This record gives sequence, structure tokens and C-alpha cells, in this order.
Amino acid sequence: MGERVRARARSGFRHARRFRRSRRGVVAVIGTLLSLLVFFALFGVFLTQYVPLWMTQNESQLSNGLVESLALLKSGVDDQYLLGGIPSYSVPFTVSSQSVPLFAQPTVATLAYLAGCPSGFLSGGTPDEIGSCAYESLAYTDPTIAGDPAPHGYGETAASNFLEVSVPNRYYPPVVYYFLNDAVVGEVSGSHQWTAVPPPLNVSKTPGNLSVQTSQLVLLGNASSFTSIGSKDVTSHLLSHSVISSEGRFLTATNTPRTFKLTLTVGVFGLCAWYNYFENTTAAALGAAGATNGWWLNLTGASGTVTPPLTQADCVAGASSTFDVKLTILKVNYASSFVAEDVLSFNAGGL
Repeated sequence: MGERVRARARSGFRHARRFRRSRRGVVAVIGTLLSLLVFFALFGVFLTQYVPLWMTQNESQLSNGLVESLALLKSGVDDQYLLGGIPSYSVPFTVSSQSVPLFAQPTVATLAYLAGCPSGFLSGGTPDEIGSCAYESLAYTDPTIAGDPAPHGYGETAASNFLEVSVPNRYYPPVVYYFLNDAVVGEVSGSHQWTAVPPPLNVSKTPGNLSVQTSQLVLLGNASSFTSIGSKDVTSHLLSHSVISSEGRFLTATNTPRTFKLTLTVGVFGLCAWYNYFENTTAAALGAAGATNGWWLNLTGASGTVTPPLTQADCVAGASSTFDVKLTILKVNYASSFVAEDVLSFNAGGL
């Protein structure tokens, strides 16, 4: 009898011990699952929150750095033709962002140096294909003489290459920058356009005197492009430079200076950036555009004339083509323009 009780007791003890081991196993499994859940939750937060934030900062730094490089390049080119300084000037362009190791690859921008007007110009000086021509035309004309600025005026039309920097951001808005006609403009596809570094246009009016200062920068050289991780040097080589002025061109019979008409036409990307800059700069000195104040802006695209004021739809529609922006100012007393030819190229240097 006693043996049976002891056997049952031993049997009950063994069952209780197995039960305790089973509870320990369940607790271990649940603890592991909870640890995995916490890990995947934190990992998910890292992937969905921290990585995009990190890459947004990286891409923002890339875009800002490219704008700084374009500004340095423009500044160097301006110094070359203004001061006649060193004939060659190089600026490094960092064309790739930082990455997030193992989680996000770097964003790589594209440097492209492109031909301005592949199809050329018509006999009248207008581009053969409006909408795909980057150029600049500058004229001082006698309002009493129709046609060309001869015999006293000045007129020059020239196609210009342009530097395009395309940044296909994935976390930050994609953006394209253009160095064209001595200005740097930015363009966010489907959104807005702005003047990052304006062209040297200065309009000033004092009692009895209206003065205008402009530039005409022609970029030459072979078309090329660069897309890679690292940096690339862009070099500017000055070919020629001069200053054109209206002094002595428009005189009365008694050699007294008289007023003339200035016309500046640019074929550019970033229609709204150029229009807003021209309008704001000129209106600040002369008042609103129109015959009353003696100046106006004309806009022409591939589909025809665009009537100001511009809408957001006009800016978006003109994002992928050039527009002719024509600024006309009457009764100008004095004008001067810096005229230069410059070659841009990509150096073999860089990382």
C-alpha cells in the first residue's frame, strides 16, 4: 500500500515538473516573439521615418551644393569678361549625394552641356524653331529707322550653349538648374521656377536720364554630359570680351544725344523665372509695363504668343521647352552691354 502511494507521489511529482518546464518554454517563445516584434517595429520606423529624413537632408545638401557651384561658375565667368582676368577658371561640381549604408543608394545628378540652337536662325534673326533654341539678341535702334540698327545702332543675335544640371531626387523634389544667358535659374517640374542667380540687367531712371545695363554672354564648345558618383570640374575659358555702349550713336544734327530704343530678347528655359525677373527689375525703375511708361514684355513659345500675367499652368506647360522673352524699353538715354564669348568644358579631373 505504501509503495503505491509513493509511486503515485513520484508520478505526480514528475507530471508537475514537466508542467513547469512547459511553462518555461512558452515564456521563452513569447519573449522571443515580443523581442522580434519590437525589433521589426523599430526597424520599420527606421526605414519609413529615419531613412527618408536622412536622404532628404542628403539630397537637399546635394541640390544646394550644385547651386553654389553654378553661382561660383557664373561669378568666375563674369569676372573674366568684366576684368579681363585669368583666361581659364575651374569649379568642381559634386554630382552625387551621401547615402545611407545598406538602405539607400546615393542620388546621382547629371551635368549636361548642350547646344543652344541646333536648327539655326532665319534671315530675320529669329530662331528657326521657337521652343528649342537658347539664344540672346540685343539691339539699340533708332526709332525713326525701320529694320536693322544701321547706320548708328547696334544689333547682334547669337545662339548660346547652356549648362543643364538635372537632379532626380527621390526624397526631395526633383529639380533642374540652367546656366544660360549669364543667369542661373531653377525649375521644379510641375511646380515653380525661380531665378537662383539673376542676369546683370540694371534699369535706372533719374530726372532726364534713363540708363540700361545688360550683358550678352555666348557659351561655346562641344556638347558633353557626365553622370557618375563623385565630382567633376567645369572649366570656363574666355575667348573674347568687349563693352558696347550707345555713346555717340544717336545724335541730332547739332550732335546732341537723343533717345533710342533698346530691345533685349532671350530664348530661355524657365519662362516664369525670366519673365518675373525682367518685369520686377524694370517695373521697379519705370513703373508698370505699357505704353504709358514706355516699356513692355512679349512672350512667344512653340504654340504662339503667351499673354501676361502668367499663370501656374503657363509655367508648368513651358517647363520642357524654351520661350522667347522680349524686353523693349523706349526713350533710353544711355545703354552699355558687356559682350563676351566663353568656352565651357568638363575637365578630366574629379573623383
